[in-house]
Amino acid sequence: MASSRITTAPGADAADPRREIARALDGARAAHHEAPGAAMAVAVRCETHARALGDPAGRARALALQGMITLNRGGMHAAFALAAEAEAEAEAEAAGDSAATVEVAALEAQLSFFSGSYRDALRHAERCIAVADGDGDLGLRVYARRSACIVLGNLDVPEWPERLDELLVLAVQHGDHWEEAISRNDLAHLRMVAGALPEAMEEIGRAFAVAQRVAPRNRFALGVLSCTRAAIHLAAERVPEALADARAAMEHLSTGGDLNPYLLGMTVCVEVQALLAAGRAEEAWERGREAVARLGRAVPQARSMILRDVATALHQARRTEEAFLALAESAELERLAFRELTELQREFERAVVQHGAARREAEVLAAKNEELETALGQLAAAHRELADRAEQLEALQAQLREQADRDWLTGLYNRRFLDATLERLGARPDGEPLSLAAVDLDHFKAVNDRFGHLAGDRVLARAAELLRETVRATDVVARSGGEEFVVVMPFTDALAANACAERLRAAVATEPWAAIAPGMSITASIGVVSAPAADDVDSLVRLADRRLYAAKRAGRNRVDAHSFAAA
Repeated sequence: MASSRITTAPGADAADPRREIARALDGARAAHHEAPGAAMAVAVRCETHARALGDPAGRARALALQGMITLNRGGMHAAFALAAEAEAEAEAEAAGDSAATVEVAALEAQLSFFSGSYRDALRHAERCIAVADGDGDLGLRVYARRSACIVLGNLDVPEWPERLDELLVLAVQHGDHWEEAISRNDLAHLRMVAGALPEAMEEIGRAFAVAQRVAPRNRFALGVLSCTRAAIHLAAERVPEALADARAAMEHLSTGGDLNPYLLGMTVCVEVQALLAAGRAEEAWERGREAVARLGRAVPQARSMILRDVATALHQARRTEEAFLALAESAELERLAFRELTELQREFERAVVQHGAARREAEVLAAKNEELETALGQLAAAHRELADRAEQLEALQAQLREQADRDWLTGLYNRRFLDATLERLGARPDGEPLSLAAVDLDHFKAVNDRFGHLAGDRVLARAAELLRETVRATDVVARSGGEEFVVVMPFTDALAANACAERLRAAVATEPWAAIAPGMSITASIGVVSAPAADDVDSLVRLADRRLYAAKRAGRNRVDAHSFAAA
């Protein structure tokens, strides 16, 4: 890579803090695929410094990089929130900043692609490249094209081969061996799709040779290259070689704990297809199902492809009914994902529009105030008008916050929505079972005291993602206050609820929290209660809290689960 060193320590630009922030973000951006944890730490520190300096461009860049890393980890909800905030900061820079504009547009292009808004994805990708070319910085031009590749390649734009050749030339000119290796990988894949398998194998061989030059920071690159070579072997009917490379890709991508769910999906698809070609349909089915479970709710496109391959495996194994169920599951999951992603896109667009309207109104008021300053007799009236407008805006914001169902920090449902949900469930006459889980992060005050409230906010946001990713789509996850959460599980008996709570506890305990701050570890205590019918939800809530405190008293990082009757 062009730079593998990531730092925010003072250097040659220490006299200019904004330039020092820009230098640190340049390094983190170049290394974020191979060292996502370190890059995230730099981005968080730079965001803090930029905010203190009043540097909107630096803050926009730091937020965009956090969003890109979060997206690569599968956290699409949090990435959308970061993108909206980054867009607001980028627009606040009156003179404009090319790097901020490019990096925000790159994030928006990939978010639009993964949420199915392909027209917006193309628009952001083209804008990203155009702004970078106008700036002229070679590293920025390479980054813009690399970020746009996933959009342009998957949407198969007519000039895709020329775009790849151009990216390779720029990467070589920049002396960026990592980018050169990935660009050659993309060219190899293009030649494979065109049926030129010998040429594809030659190109992927050159890519491996270049990738070795950046060792040991080539884990991600080797995973990508191994996946592509597996696909080339498979196209050439070299099934054992395809299987070996697919498993090598998985090993490279799994090292370090920051597994990219999109690449996981692509790699598993190749492995499943290779197993099918080898006549090992049962094993293909097992590997596909494992991958779908591991992906959870991340990257609908990859999950859909795997489920289709799983259905093929089941069909070849003459398990027709299960094949049909796999396809039905795929359709249902994608329907739910489409609805959720559409709402995410709408929320993002609303946030950007609201910010633009507020900014334009502020500019109008500022211009009016400047004019009124020339007439002392009208100055008092102008001040009263501005004060009235500020009070109206504050009242409107308070009203919107009061009406909102979402917690601003975590994106989870808030207490208002939780109470309404419990009231609705309690009024149902169907007598179906209901389970509740009260979740509390252990020693959270110590996290704030030791690492700071910004790190605490990051922990809460990530914990919310883990809860949301672990439960079913029909479950309701709410932040009830501070570090406390409630999971409502309709139509769920005690056995299923206890198993879900244990998965939640394990997900929190095994999360690599050190990526937020070195030395950080987080656990959760959970109280679970189940009842055969939602006759008295208030009692259920109180019992869940009692079980939670029992788990705390028993040593924390555990689940205390009892049925309603036993409690």
